[in-house]
Amino acid sequence: MHLVGKILILVLAIAAAIGFITGARLVNARGAWMKQLQDAKAGEEKTAKSLADARQAFEEARGDLEREMLRWNHYYSPVKGTFDATNNALLANAGKTTGIQPNTEMYVFQLENNGASSYVGSFNVAQVEANESGLKATFPVRAEDVPNWSGQNFRLRAGIPSSFVSQITDLQAKLVTHDELLKKQERNLATQAELATTARDQRDTRIAELLGGKDIQTGLVTQINQADDERNASLRRVDDLRRKISEAEARVKSLIQENSGLATSLPGQVPRQQAEAVLPRK
Repeated sequence: MHLVGKILILVLAIAAAIGFITGARLVNARGAWMKQLQDAKAGEEKTAKSLADARQAFEEARGDLEREMLRWNHYYSPVKGTFDATNNALLANAGKTTGIQPNTEMYVFQLENNGASSYVGSFNVAQVEANESGLKATFPVRAEDVPNWSGQNFRLRAGIPSSFVSQITDLQAKLVTHDELLKKQERNLATQAELATTARDQRDTRIAELLGGKDIQTGLVTQINQADDERNASLRRVDDLRRKISEAEARVKSLIQENSGLATSLPGQVPRQQAEAVLPRK
């Protein structure tokens, strides 16, 4: 075979090998791209379904929010206010220009710095000016809560859900009952403290009577000890006297016996009975 033909055959073989390898790679690449395309379509369908579910959840949440807002009615916020403890009234920097009307009931919430709010109570709009209003408290005001309501920001609501109204009413009734119970307990504690003080004074007086102190110089214990000492001294003196009397009687008897012996030993002695008669008797 001619040399050129051999070279062409070699070139064709090499080209065929390269084409075979390149075709295999193209087939693999096409399979990978097809798989990515299928995965992308599946992800898109899943995303579309999630987006539809999210839109539906959003619409439902917005509907719930709108219905809930209808239950809470409109509000005025933020309103700067100062509480007057003398009249149990909230002086608010909002009035007719903001839509507040006289003789209406407002539910007041105190705004916290962190964005939260706490319920204060229900108020009746007693007086309204252009930019000011006076709201009278319709609930028992506790003195310890008043300092927390001065110079604060409030939210005034024209209405709140009825379930909350009944719940708040029950809680306020319980709070009044607990306040009365607390006052009763404080009175009982004051009475017990007074009784304890009286008992302590009586105890100190009794101790002073026993041991001495305060206005008593000598206590009963000291007096009893002194009386015991005096009695013991008297008993010792009586015992000494008894001993001396016993000794004197013994000496008298000894003298009688001695005199009797001397009398009998003398001539012309006096009888013993006469000698004893002339001696002093005990």
